[in-house]
Amino acid sequence: MPEQPFSVSGTRHRLLGKQIELQLARDFVLKFTPAEASSLSFALVAVRDGISPEREIYMSPIASDEAFVGTVLDHGISIAMPVGALELNWSKVGLLAESLAAAIA
Repeated sequence: MPEQPFSVSGTRHRLLGKQIELQLARDFVLKFTPAEASSLSFALVAVRDGISPEREIYMSPIASDEAFVGTVLDHGISIAMPVGALELNWSKVGLLAESLAAAIA
């Protein structure tokens, strides 16, 4: 089974409380509040399922210096990173959305 192109985990911020960490590369980690992670999860599912006509998902999480920028393609989403991009097919987009939702609970 191939390695996941991302990891999602929970952590705590000393002021903001519970955080959801999305690691897309060794040096590219985004930290979301539960509300931000929930919004991103819903947006990913909406574009995957064709409910939303959006062609880009953008989120600047409050606890991160970087932003999530995902360009919607015919076959999935391309996530911009400082060096290159991470392309996820629709199956991996669904897995990312599920992982974000599970980390919130």
